[in-house]
Amino acid sequence: MDTISQREMRNSSGAILRRVAAGETLLITNGGVPAAILSPVPRTVRDELVLAGRLRPAAAALDLAVLPPRIAPAVSTEEILADDRDGR
Repeated sequence: MDTISQREMRNSSGAILRRVAAGETLLITNGGVPAAILSPVPRTVRDELVLAGRLRPAAAALDLAVLPPRIAPAVSTEEILADDRDGR
């Protein structure tokens, strides 16, 4: 972990924030005494996928009330599997 002074943080904040955004953690000192640790915000897998352009967030939340009601199937899964196995 690199150490930077409060003065360096003040004078080069943009460059320092870019380093942190890239994943680096920095110890900030004030008068040579450790004062803070600056680290990147943890990202979720979803955040990483959005940043990589592999996932597009929904424009709005899904309203389950607008979905049609579930309809019970005419034939159960067990019956379909039994018919399939009998046909072999």
